Amino acid sequence: MNSSTPKLFFLIPAYNEEENLVFLFSNIRRISLYLECDFHVILVDDGSEDNTPDRAREFQKQIPLTLISFEQNKGPGAAFLAAFKKAIEISDAHDLLVTLEADNTSDLCILGKMREQIRRGSDLALASVYGAGKVVGAPLIRRILSYIANTLLRYTLGLRRINTFSSFFRMYRRSVVKRALDIYGDDLITEPGFVCMVEMLIKFNLMKAKISEAPMLLDSNIRVGDSKMKIMKTTRSYFRVIGRHIFGRRYHPPKQ
Repeated sequence: MNSSTPKLFFLIPAYNEEENLVFLFSNIRRISLYLECDFHVILVDDGSEDNTPDRAREFQKQIPLTLISFEQNKGPGAAFLAAFKKAIEISDAHDLLVTLEADNTSDLCILGKMREQIRRGSDLALASVYGAGKVVGAPLIRRILSYIANTLLRYTLGLRRINTFSSFFRMYRRSVVKRALDIYGDDLITEPGFVCMVEMLIKFNLMKAKISEAPMLLDSNIRVGDSKMKIMKTTRSYFRVIGRHIFGRRYHPPKQ
């Protein structure tokens, strides 16, 4: 691989995903070859009750993979925080960090577009299933509630140029993540559930990070097993985050 090309670090929380790992790691290896870049996977086993950690260890001989294991399920927020810290520890200054679902619903083919957006000056590139993107295979009620929630977030958070707030699939410039950790520390991610992605977006926007989007097709038919997202619980969490942002300063950077 070209040593001047940024390495991609894939940060992936996994809860009972043993059946998805073979396809996941195969896709990561394939897209990295296509993009002509090295990669490293940081998988956070979030207290899985199946054989996810054992299956991951089997792949450590085949691909560069760091496994972080939680004894109990802590949620995506804690998993991503641990993965970000590890990535900053083992990556170089010019590398890129990619957060990703373990269930193979993300289209890795848009990584090239996301990397190009970073190259052109973005600090954070979002995979967007709204706007020019598309969702297929998901239950109708989930698509409706997700669309309503994302539209509400656009207007209440003052981020009208953003269409998708909740997707895990994002690419970060390493320097902006390091700066965020320097500012917020362990408080960078305080929300335990899926809404942690909204919290991070709020904080990066408050840091004046440059945010862009790449349209993506989300195909839920590829997933093996059910989604881990609880629709009503997550919807309530959206409203909680909106309230905390509007009526308090919980997500604002601490005074230095």
